[in-house]
Amino acid sequence: MGRKVVAYVRVSTEEQAKHGYSIEVQEQVLRDYAKGHELEIVESFVESESAYKPGRPLFAQMVTYIEGHKPVTAVLCYKIDRISRNMSDYSHLVEKMGVEIISATEQLPSNATGRLMGDMQAAFSRYFSAQLSERVKTTMAAKARKGLYPSLAPLGYRNDNATRTIIPDPQTAPLLRELFATYGNTDIALASLVAWARERGLMSREGNALRKSTLYKVLTNPIYVGVVRWGEVTAKGQHEPIIPQYLFDRVQEKLHGRGHIQGKHDFPFRGLLICGYCGCQITASIIKGKYIYYHCTHGRGPCLQPYIRQEALSGHLQSIVDNVRVPEGVVAKLLEEIREGEAKREESIRAKLEQIKVEATELERRRQRSYIDKLDGVLPEDRWRELESDWSKQAAHIEQDTQRLEGSLARSGADDAKEAFELLEMASELFSEQPYEEQAKAMRILVSNCTLTGENVEPKYKKPFDLVAEGVRTANWYAREDSNLRPSRPERDALFR
Repeated sequence: MGRKVVAYVRVSTEEQAKHGYSIEVQEQVLRDYAKGHELEIVESFVESESAYKPGRPLFAQMVTYIEGHKPVTAVLCYKIDRISRNMSDYSHLVEKMGVEIISATEQLPSNATGRLMGDMQAAFSRYFSAQLSERVKTTMAAKARKGLYPSLAPLGYRNDNATRTIIPDPQTAPLLRELFATYGNTDIALASLVAWARERGLMSREGNALRKSTLYKVLTNPIYVGVVRWGEVTAKGQHEPIIPQYLFDRVQEKLHGRGHIQGKHDFPFRGLLICGYCGCQITASIIKGKYIYYHCTHGRGPCLQPYIRQEALSGHLQSIVDNVRVPEGVVAKLLEEIREGEAKREESIRAKLEQIKVEATELERRRQRSYIDKLDGVLPEDRWRELESDWSKQAAHIEQDTQRLEGSLARSGADDAKEAFELLEMASELFSEQPYEEQAKAMRILVSNCTLTGENVEPKYKKPFDLVAEGVRTANWYAREDSNLRPSRPERDALFR
């Protein structure tokens, strides 16, 4: 029996047409190669997914299969770029799992040189995919600047190959006009519009009912008044508008509050709060043309949550910052114990580095001795190559472990913790002095979301602030005083900068 491998085949419809990389062709090439090189294909995985981004299902199944079948030591593929055009997947196989990639058409030698060539092939494939993606994005942006919609036509339109633009769809365009008119000219809520669209037969291209979030995107898309918006590009379109500008403006006023059209940045705390009564999002509206109130979206019907002024809400959010303020005396004791913990951690790391150094010295001694034995004819060439391959992998793992430990040694957890505690000490005073936009930024650093019930705000702190808040609440710090209490450097830099 030959060496056990798995076969991996990946193809896209476009490549089948242009390059002949069909599934059948690849499978036949892999079978022929395996037969001629004494390889036994124990399992095959066929995928029709892009390799540009991680997350392909069959690739994941293959990885799981290899992990559970240790006799499998290699993956046989048609070309290196069939395995992956992203370095994450390639590195996972080669570096983390120690699996060899065998290309049936590129004739890479089974040694360090072949490994280098394979790495270069994967890197170049990633580069070409990224370059292709950039070209596609540039081309689509250029079309948008000319007023041409660069992709599949949005709901209400269809693509017209003759004019290279979009034209109103005779079936869905009238429904889109009715949708805008109904929402803009009546008191219907956005949540109720979901049922209205379903009853009128306004569905997605796939025939699914439109969700509330989808309807919101439709109602805020300027494509329907003749404007192409694509990424950062906004241009007058060459297509026919479906609805008049005044109706679009009226819909925006209703969506974002009465008065002038508002953007998301005008409601800084929107997206941070969840209704404690019904679980819906807390949104905001402008009342009497100038006052901002936060309230439940009523996405699940009538709700008990009252409207709350932005100024009052800001005052309630102050407690979220106060609850991560650490007493000065506790800070000193925590820092002392953190420094002691850091000293023990450094001692442990240095001991591991010394052990690795001894292992590296012994490994190099073995490699030199085996090389001399090979030159003297004591050790057969094939056996030497086999040993050298294993030792090269061991040396690579030793180098990775050394770099990881040295990097960990360079970080000062005590200093970072001191900065974090000082930051939290100042945060309470700083919060009330900041504009609402800056207060909202601080909230997004400290919490993932908050539950608003009446005027009571219950935060869900992010790590490590959840540990700090628990310590403030219980005054029980000393089971947790380690470097995990410090926020990440981006969090420290962003808070009230």
